[in-house]
Amino acid sequence: MPTAERLLLVEDDASLRLVLARELQRMGFQVVAHASGTGAVERAAAEAPDAVILDLHLPGTPGMDVLQGLIAQDADLPVVVCTGHGTVHLAVAAMQRGAFDFLQKPVELDTLEATVRRALQHGALRRENLRLRTAAAHGAAGALLVSPGSDAARQLDRQIARVATSAEGVLVHGESGTGKELVARRLHAASNRAPQPFVVVHCGAIPRDLVESELFGHVKGAFTGAEHKRLGLFEAAHGGTLFLDEVGELPLEVQPALLRAVQFGEIRPVGSDQVRHVDVRLVAATHRDLRAKCKDGTFREDLYYRLAVLELHVPPLRERRADIADLATAFLQRESVRAGRNLQLAEDARQRLQAYDWPGNVRELENAIVRLAVLADGPTIGAAEIEAIALPPAQPAPPSQATAGDLPTLDLSSLEAIAIQRALRQCQGNKTRAAQVLGIALKTLYNKLAANSGPGETKPLA
Repeated sequence: MPTAERLLLVEDDASLRLVLARELQRMGFQVVAHASGTGAVERAAAEAPDAVILDLHLPGTPGMDVLQGLIAQDADLPVVVCTGHGTVHLAVAAMQRGAFDFLQKPVELDTLEATVRRALQHGALRRENLRLRTAAAHGAAGALLVSPGSDAARQLDRQIARVATSAEGVLVHGESGTGKELVARRLHAASNRAPQPFVVVHCGAIPRDLVESELFGHVKGAFTGAEHKRLGLFEAAHGGTLFLDEVGELPLEVQPALLRAVQFGEIRPVGSDQVRHVDVRLVAATHRDLRAKCKDGTFREDLYYRLAVLELHVPPLRERRADIADLATAFLQRESVRAGRNLQLAEDARQRLQAYDWPGNVRELENAIVRLAVLADGPTIGAAEIEAIALPPAQPAPPSQATAGDLPTLDLSSLEAIAIQRALRQCQGNKTRAAQVLGIALKTLYNKLAANSGPGETKPLA
């Protein structure tokens, strides 16, 4: 059942305040009443009303100042000014300062209700516009969809189709670059939430002290630098899907609030006393072992089980080599259009791409194809260009390690003495520098020198 809209009624006349509050409640609204201008702006911040009915002639803070404070705190909050001293001058001034409408007392209840409902609709449209703009800003560019060619990819495709119809949370795990966000997007596109926003949260990229504000929003003045009210990403994704990429990076102190949001759909903006309800499907992704993080205390076990009601594993490219050539061809077609060139892969190029392990998975393959589209002579790209442009240069073999035959002895005490003597020669007898080169304390060096010397004589170290 939808929650009734909340109104803040700022009216100093006690009798009128009581009557208006009662009538507005009969109209189906929640009403919070306030008796003066003093503290009205702070009351609005605490109560988070959907609209305000404001008398201009108030004790304490003047009504015009209250209006200005309300608009400065939340520019999307509709304020209906209602006063018994209405003049054209006051009406114009109120509208210029951001009032939604102006009513003169005495006002008929039908007129009041119609005006309040229009104000609420106006505020809802502005909030929806903000939500969609926020959702668009946090929805990365659409990922490439490619028909699976390997058995592993076909199995994942079937699982996505089944899981998409559920409303439960999903945990997608796999190595970095395997396409976990692509899986999340396909889950959203195949669900009944597809017309609603798909919002991406890169958990590891948010500064630790701003994670809660990003997820749940904040009110003006909640912390230093919070100069305006901010919509959280949970609200931005209302009705749709929220994708928590690399959820294992979330700070432990934020996880209880996330658990409540996942379990009950309740969020509380930073600095607010009001709980808000959201309807969001959570899809989380990680390349880490969250079970191990639960054991070492860096991830809440109860949150893990709420996120991992359903699980999907995205295999790395080396386990589905049959997909590599098709992915590369699709990426090349896209880049050809962008570059205005007609490029294609020769058969030996396709084989060379399939033979490589791609430790960076799909992301590395995509980057390699972008380089080919820019640097290859074309129009047909062969294996030689794959080696020269797409793949990392061959690493030189590491220098061979010394064998027992290269050492003058295998006796540890003798080897230690040799190392000390060489360090002293290198440092021209400076024991302090020699100790630093050896990585030992100066006192330890003196002890070792004494142990290798007899009474009254110096025993050679080498």
